[in-house]
Amino acid sequence: MNRIHHQVHITAEWISHYADSIEAPLQSIHGNLIAPATMPVIFWQAFDIPWMNMDTPLMHGSQRFSYEAPITAGMILDCELALTNVERKEGKRGVLTFFTHTLVCTCDGELIVTADTVLIRVGDDHEKTHNL
Repeated sequence: MNRIHHQVHITAEWISHYADSIEAPLQSIHGNLIAPATMPVIFWQAFDIPWMNMDTPLMHGSQRFSYEAPITAGMILDCELALTNVERKEGKRGVLTFFTHTLVCTCDGELIVTADTVLIRVGDDHEKTHNL
């Protein structure tokens, strides 16, 4: 399937800004701010995701995070975003296409977080889906 890589530098300011935007309390460990658990959702902004260049809007289906260690200020994360599954189903409003993505972030070779996200497209665009 499709895979792309990007390095993400985590700053205290970025953590603070994100925490404020979702009204999450700031926490720290060993003097470093800890990112809220959902922060990896905005890592997607750093990626140019060619398979997501669609004219049809997407809906958020589900999201799951699995942490091995907290994301803290000062980390440089090596992240890989992969399209791991594309599934078409008939729904009440027509064809639904489910795009499952997995984001894996490591720091210094150690796994930090795995985030699974399902995005849903309503409508039949078989041509674009087939090319994935």
